[in-house]
Amino acid sequence: MRTRSSEKKKARVSLDPTFDEQRRLVLPELGEAIRLDDDTFIRSLYHHVAPQLAIDTFLKKSRFYSLTQRRWKLPRNCCKLLNDDFHTPFFDVFSSILKHFWRDPTAHGTREVVDTHTSDLQHREADSIIHHSRPSLVIKAKGPSFQLPYAKPGEKQSKVGYSNISACIDIQIDGNALSISDQLVRATIYARQIFIHQPNRRFVRVLLLTEQHVRLFHFDRSGAQYTPLLDFHDNPHTFVRLVLGLSSPRETDVGLDDSIQWTTQDGRKVSGTLRTCGTNNEDIIYQLAAIQPFFFNDSIRGRSTICWSVRDPITDEELVVKDSWRSEDRLSEHIFLQDAVGVPGVVQMVTCEPDRCETKSLREFGDVLPAGFRNRIETRIVMKTYGKSVCRYTSPKQLFCALRDAIAGHMELFKKGKPGAESGYRGVLIDFDISILRSLNKPADWRMGTRLYQSVPVLYSATVPHPLPHDHLDDLESFLYILVHIMFTCDSNGAAHAANEMLSRWDKFGDDPYSVATFKESYLTRKIVPRDIQQRWPSPCVDLILAFAAFIRPLVQDKLALDYMEPTVRNGGETVFAVGATQHYSHILHLFDTAIEALDRPDTWRVLVPFPDDKKDCSSKAPPSSHPASRPDIQPAANPPKNPARSSLKRASDDYPDDQPAAKRSNSPQSSRSSFVPLPRHSHEGSVPSPT
Repeated sequence: MRTRSSEKKKARVSLDPTFDEQRRLVLPELGEAIRLDDDTFIRSLYHHVAPQLAIDTFLKKSRFYSLTQRRWKLPRNCCKLLNDDFHTPFFDVFSSILKHFWRDPTAHGTREVVDTHTSDLQHREADSIIHHSRPSLVIKAKGPSFQLPYAKPGEKQSKVGYSNISACIDIQIDGNALSISDQLVRATIYARQIFIHQPNRRFVRVLLLTEQHVRLFHFDRSGAQYTPLLDFHDNPHTFVRLVLGLSSPRETDVGLDDSIQWTTQDGRKVSGTLRTCGTNNEDIIYQLAAIQPFFFNDSIRGRSTICWSVRDPITDEELVVKDSWRSEDRLSEHIFLQDAVGVPGVVQMVTCEPDRCETKSLREFGDVLPAGFRNRIETRIVMKTYGKSVCRYTSPKQLFCALRDAIAGHMELFKKGKPGAESGYRGVLIDFDISILRSLNKPADWRMGTRLYQSVPVLYSATVPHPLPHDHLDDLESFLYILVHIMFTCDSNGAAHAANEMLSRWDKFGDDPYSVATFKESYLTRKIVPRDIQQRWPSPCVDLILAFAAFIRPLVQDKLALDYMEPTVRNGGETVFAVGATQHYSHILHLFDTAIEALDRPDTWRVLVPFPDDKKDCSSKAPPSSHPASRPDIQPAANPPKNPARSSLKRASDDYPDDQPAAKRSNSPQSSRSSFVPLPRHSHEGSVPSPT
């Protein structure tokens, strides 16, 4: 088996600028696509859907296959067709297979071949760019996981879209066929939209056909793989099984998780259920509180976290169900949540299913994995529901209380629940799916997390030969940047303001961790806050952010002094930071407590004399050249003005260093669940789907 890097292809000229634009969109998430060396995989699939004898009978009776010529009745050379209509012959072959095998009353009419080579199947993206694509053929599907495409009021209802197809088929003429890399891109475009429109998808398979051959593309949360070309005329049984498998009425065959099901009305989903395993290994069926997940990631490869809002069948309590795919070499999130049971300020787990599915089993690899493949394991966790995201604050005290309690919860985790700072639930830590044990002393890793919130030592780990372990100080520094981001892009009541120059610069150089590190070092040395920020926030808030940075500054410098030393020269000097951890937390909590108390006494606030012409940014324009904490699950206030800086409040990257080129630059989330995301070395993904 070989791997093909989807990011290292030479740029090619395309007559379709939309395709080029979509290529740029999907390539970063593909990583290394695995190219299978033989046809073992494609021949092994779907033997259960139809016995050999049944396929023999079909081939004997079919008017679309010749046993004597051992050939499907398809043009030998589509280039010679007078009307250039090479789609209809393929359509007829596919339709004949479905009509013969899916005659059972329960399956009849639920699967249909549709010619879509002239139809624009609309895409759904996080940005405002409108894309579409045109697979040659699709398998239109009905059932508890499918629905008609979303139509705006007044628009004509489309009959087929990515929300109601089980598989896509691309037909290419020999001689005019795309390169393998472009075939992969087209298949990825289709697969990505199926994942987005069908949130209970575990895998997607796409067929590519020429006059003589078929190739299968398989996509799951480990990425993509594809088979060599197979002569489907000489292998009619394999071809029939592929068509039946990709059109199977059994939803698990086409890649759907049937533990999530919907009821439809007039073709659209109106209600749904989610089934999971309870504490006594008995199934619990929750009602979905909303048709769509409230948190969703639009990438194919990675943790691909999806969060559902459900209601307890007995108490009617609203709960959160989180589905995600962890890398095989990482501890399951439920292990950390079990340790956090009863710890204030930390999300509380109700039940979990830690090993629901593995991507290696979806590819039928067995125990021998090909080079370049990284197995991922699906985990489902049911958790308590908490308040709104931290950016939904409506007063400075509300914001500071939430951050204060989140830091206190972080301290409790650090101390493993020993008595310490009084924690509350005004701010709650969530998302422990890429946590690590502190005792492992793993080096800081700049590739994990969102650049905007990474600490200076974590950022410098991109260039330091032997980085120090990611520790509590990195997380406390990330708390500071969360506060900076909020205060520099919003006012004290939560209203968004214009982009801040300093944060824009951090984001602009997000692909260069060294430059961002120098910018943040420069920020930490400043002893003032820009006047426009001071005018928007009470003086206790300004005092806090200055005191927070002043406290972090010397600790960062001490860490950097050790960071560039060889481990033998350090002689364990880094352990001094852990020894002072309780003092560090206590000092930060005291700063917050002082500010919160002062916010209750507005008569003591300093009043800044207006000086409209003074709008200089406090950041130094330093020359460009974690295991990071996650950042808050933040949404903009209702109907905020466009604000590039604030849009950076996004869940962090959706992957781990083993297959992630770099930490993601910030982006806009639309998630609305949970008070606060974990700051103990975690990351998350984000973008809630709009109506399907």
